[in-house]
Amino acid sequence: MKKTRYRLQPVLDAREQAKKDAAQRLADARQALTDAEAELARRLAAVDACRQRQAEADAKLFTALQAGSAAHALLAHRTFLADLKEEEGRLRAAVEQQRAAVQRAEEAVEAALQALIEASKEAQAIEKHRENWRLARKADEERRESKDNDEFSASRHGRQS
Repeated sequence: MKKTRYRLQPVLDAREQAKKDAAQRLADARQALTDAEAELARRLAAVDACRQRQAEADAKLFTALQAGSAAHALLAHRTFLADLKEEEGRLRAAVEQQRAAVQRAEEAVEAALQALIEASKEAQAIEKHRENWRLARKADEERRESKDNDEFSASRHGRQS
């Protein structure tokens, strides 16, 4: 008997491909989130390093003040501290920008996850349809075989009588 092809196979294939594409986008979004979080950690470490340099410079300035350093040395220290504070401000702004980037990456991951869920549901729906189609085809074939067997038995029984 000729095997009948599932008519909606192209639709099923398209849904499966959409599901694979959504899974890939989710993986890409998760990687971008991981990268953004790593960059945020690096920027936070830079802020901490800047604060450490400020603390060291403050300690040196305090030691220089106690030792009675010259005014120009004290002015140089204050200028250096002001530069460090300005650098800390820039680093903090970079941290805030990166926090926003992490937030956007988290939103992208969530959107990609929702797209994957939707693509999975669509693929599952057409898969269920195909399974129901297979069961209906099997039931039809069994009915046909049963009918053929019944007719054969009836004709055979009719000949013997």
